Amino acid sequence: MLTNINTYENFSSHVFVSRETYEKLCVFEKILTKWQNSMNLISKSTINSIWVRHFLDSAQLYRFVRNVEGNIIDFGSGAGFPGMVLAIMGKKNIHLVESDYKKCIFLKEIAMLTEIDITIHNCRIEDLSFINVDLITSRALASLSKLVDYVEIFTNKSLGEKQELPNLLFLKGKSYYSEVIELSKNKKISFEEYPSMTDRDGKILYIYKVDKLNIENDK
Repeated sequence: MLTNINTYENFSSHVFVSRETYEKLCVFEKILTKWQNSMNLISKSTINSIWVRHFLDSAQLYRFVRNVEGNIIDFGSGAGFPGMVLAIMGKKNIHLVESDYKKCIFLKEIAMLTEIDITIHNCRIEDLSFINVDLITSRALASLSKLVDYVEIFTNKSLGEKQELPNLLFLKGKSYYSEVIELSKNKKISFEEYPSMTDRDGKILYIYKVDKLNIENDK
């Protein structure tokens, strides 16, 4: 596990950011620590490793999103990971979806204090109105099968012609392989996997195609 990256030089040696961006992340950390005293935004075990477990973990996704031109939706944003970090790093058209009202108030405060333009939806994923989206992200929310279910429910709300699923970018822990196997029982997925900077057992999964298996034809 990486340690002691809470300086500009150390953080930027892993994922480069400008000093202005780093200062905004420092504001994020300060407010997060303050709010953590009154509500559970992050796991207590990660409070002393915020820069690795949350900021760097989220920031490592920037290389996958920087060329996305359309909307990005972050399912189950919680305390803003990864969506808020990616927005602070300069990515536009990010939508955060979070059902907890108090967490949404926290996210709005972070957005205001860091002066970033971001859209926050205070609702359950199932209740989110359809918008055109190029990429959906999520971190530590649910199993891969459940995440794909959420994406399909959302995509099926389109009032136009049938929509293909957008690309999916998920941070997964050491159970990622068993989750891929479980999903593969019902879906045919095309994806790429990348090592995580912050978790030797974790992976970044970039899924660019999901098809329903035709069980009858596969027999």
